[in-house]
Amino acid sequence: MNIQEFQLKKILPIATMGFVVGAIELPVLISFGVLIYSGDLAQYSSIGIGMTLFSAIIFQLTMAFASSSSGSIGGPQDSPAAILAVAGATVSAAMIGASIQARFATVVAMIFITTLSTGLIFLLLGTFKLSRFVRFVPYPVVGGFIAGTGLLLIRGSFNVMLDASIGIANLGILLTPEALIRWLPGVIFGLALALITRRSNHILITPAMLTLGVTLFYIYLFITGTSLGAARELGWVLGPFSEGTLWKPMDMALLQGVDWSMLAGQASSIGAVIMISVVALLLNASAIELVSMEDIDMNRELVSAGIGNLLGAFTGGSAGYHYLSLSALPMRSGIRSRLVGVFLVLILAVVLIFGATLLSLIPKYMVGGLLFFVGLSFLAEWVYDAWFNLPKLEYVLVLVIIAVVGWAGFLQGVAVGILAAVILFVVNYSRIDIVNHALTGLTYRSRVDRPMEHHKLLDGKGDQITILQLNGFIFFGTAQGLLGRVRSRIADKSQPALRYLVLDFRRVSALDSSAVFSFIRIQQMADANGIHMFLTEVSQSILTTLKKGGVKMDTVQTFPSMDEAVGTCEDKIIKSEDSSAMGYAKLLNSRLKQAFSSKEQVDKFLHYLDRVEIEAEQVLIRQGEQPAAMFFVEAGELAAILEIPPDKILRLRTMGPGSTVGEIGMYLRIPPTATVVASVKSVVHKLSVESLEKMEIENPALASGLHRWIVLTLSQRLSENNRTLEALLN
Repeated sequence: MNIQEFQLKKILPIATMGFVVGAIELPVLISFGVLIYSGDLAQYSSIGIGMTLFSAIIFQLTMAFASSSSGSIGGPQDSPAAILAVAGATVSAAMIGASIQARFATVVAMIFITTLSTGLIFLLLGTFKLSRFVRFVPYPVVGGFIAGTGLLLIRGSFNVMLDASIGIANLGILLTPEALIRWLPGVIFGLALALITRRSNHILITPAMLTLGVTLFYIYLFITGTSLGAARELGWVLGPFSEGTLWKPMDMALLQGVDWSMLAGQASSIGAVIMISVVALLLNASAIELVSMEDIDMNRELVSAGIGNLLGAFTGGSAGYHYLSLSALPMRSGIRSRLVGVFLVLILAVVLIFGATLLSLIPKYMVGGLLFFVGLSFLAEWVYDAWFNLPKLEYVLVLVIIAVVGWAGFLQGVAVGILAAVILFVVNYSRIDIVNHALTGLTYRSRVDRPMEHHKLLDGKGDQITILQLNGFIFFGTAQGLLGRVRSRIADKSQPALRYLVLDFRRVSALDSSAVFSFIRIQQMADANGIHMFLTEVSQSILTTLKKGGVKMDTVQTFPSMDEAVGTCEDKIIKSEDSSAMGYAKLLNSRLKQAFSSKEQVDKFLHYLDRVEIEAEQVLIRQGEQPAAMFFVEAGELAAILEIPPDKILRLRTMGPGSTVGEIGMYLRIPPTATVVASVKSVVHKLSVESLEKMEIENPALASGLHRWIVLTLSQRLSENNRTLEALLN
C-alpha cells in the first residue's frame, strides 16, 4: 500500500467503493449461508451465515495483502455453496435416527474438509507453478459445470424459500397456495433482476433492487395487516436468530457426533468443488487481468487463495476464490487500492458482530430470489447465449453436462463432460488433414542445377513423384487419412503411375504407436506397385516407433532433407529415361553451345576464362566477402551453404557440371549471401569482373550471348520457384 492512499481526498472514494462492494456482497454471502443450512438444518442458518461471513473476512484480508492484483475481491463462492448445499441435504437425510446436532456437525465437518482440501490444492498448484496445466480443461466442459451449478442454485433457491428439499417426488407442493405465496415473489424478483442486469451493469442496480424488494415486502405486510411475528411464523422472513453475534466458536464436543462414513460417500462432491474452484479461479483471474489491464501472476493468485481457504476452513466457511464482477467494479471506476478490500471487511465485520437482529428483518423471498437470479444468470449464459457463440457439438456437450449434473451429480457430470470432450477432440482432430502440402515433381524441384534438357525431361515425368509434407501429431485417426490419400493416388488412372513417394516428417511433432499400422499398409502398397518410398527428416524417436511397430526399413530410404530425397528421385527418372543425357552435362562445352551460336564463339568465350582445380571441402566463394568473379563448373560438384550463427549450416543448392555459380553477386556487385564449397574434387572456369568488362568492350556480341544465357538460367529458376510457391499456397 502507498502512504498517499491515506490522504483524505483519496481515502474517501476508496472507502465509499469498499462500502458499496460490501453492500453488494453481503446479501450474497447471507444467501450462501442460508442455502447450505436449509431444510432440516434451517435452525442453524444463523450460525451458517456467521461462519460464511467470518470466512469471507479472513479470505478478503488474505487477498488484500497477498494477491498480485491490487484491488481484487474474493470470498466464498456460489458454485461450491450450491454443491455443498446438495451434499449437506443428502448427508442430513441419510443420517436416519441421528440427532440434529450430529447432522449439523457432520455437514460442518464435510465443509471443513472440502475447503481445507481446496486450499491445499490451490497452494500446491501455485507453489509448483502448475497453473498453466489447468487451462487445458475444455471450454464447453467448464461451461457445462457452471450451468450445472446454476441448476443447483435454482433448486436451492426453492429450498430456501420453502424450508424444504424440493425434488421430483414432491414437485406437487409447489402449486399449493401456501407454497406459491412463498416462492413466486422470489422467482419474480430473480427474473426482474436478471432482465435488468442483462440490459445494464450499473453498480447500483443490485442494491437498488434489494432495497425495493424489502420496501415492497413491508408495504404488503402493512396493507394486509400482517405483523412481523405472523410473517415469521409463516416462514416469510429469515430466522429466528439468537440474540448477539452471528458467529460463535465451534463447540468441539460436536465432533463426537460426526458420521465419518457419511463423508466418505461425498467424495465426489468434494472432488467437484475442488475441480470447479481451480478452473473458476483461473478463469476469473484471467478476466480480471483483462479488466485491470495489468499482468497477474496466476501462480501467486493460487497461493493467496490457497492460504485464504486454509484459514477460512477453520472458521467453517465454504471454498472461495476471486469475484470477477466485484473486482471489476472498483477497477472500472478508476479505483485500484488494496484498501477497498479492507473497507469491505469492515462492513462484513459490523454485520457479523451486531447484525443478528437486523438479519431477522430480511424477507426470505429476497434471499431465495437472489439465488434464483445467480442460477438463472449462469443458465442464461450457457444455455441461451452459448447457442449463438459455441459450435453446435460443443453446445450439445454443455446440455449433456447440465442434464447429468441435474440427474446424477457433479462428479458424474465431470466424468461425462471430460469423456465427451476427449471423444469430441479425437473426432475433430481426426478430420484434420496431416498433409500440410501435397506436391509433385512438377510443382517442386530439388535445389540441384541441371541442364535444360533435364528440366524438359522432368516436366514430362515429374508426376511420377508425389511429395507429402506431414504436420502435427499423427495418431490412428489422422494416419488413416494419409493412408486413404496414398491409396487414392495409386488408384488414380488419370495421372501417370506413381513411382516415387516422399513423406516429409519435418513438421511432425510425434507419432503414436497406433498410427504405425497405417504406415505398414502404405509400405505394403508401395512394394506391391513398385513404388520407391522415401522418409525425410524423421526424428530418432519416430524412427524407433516405426521400426518397433513393424515398418521394414530395408525397403525404405531415409534422407536428412526433403530436397535430397527429391533430388534422388529426379536422378532416377533422368537415368531411367535417358541414360545418355546423364553424360550430356559432363562437359562445359555442351552447355555453352546453348548460349553461343558457333564453336568459334565458344572458343572465344573460353579465352576470357581461367581454369581452376579445387580440392574437396575447399571454399570457392565465402559468404559476405566482396564479389570477385563468377564460375562455370566443368567437372565435380559444388554446394551453396548458408552459415547461420553460431554453428548452424543450411544447404541451399547443389551445382554439377555445366552450372554457373556467383552470377548474382557479380552482376549486382553485392557480397555473396552464401558460401560455395566443393563437395568433391572439381574443375571450374573463372570469369572475373575485369574479364567480363574486357569482353563487353572487345566483343559485345559475345557478352550479349553470355547475358542471354544468364537471364535464361535465372528465369528457369524463377519459374520453378513460382510453380512451387503456387502449389504451396493452393
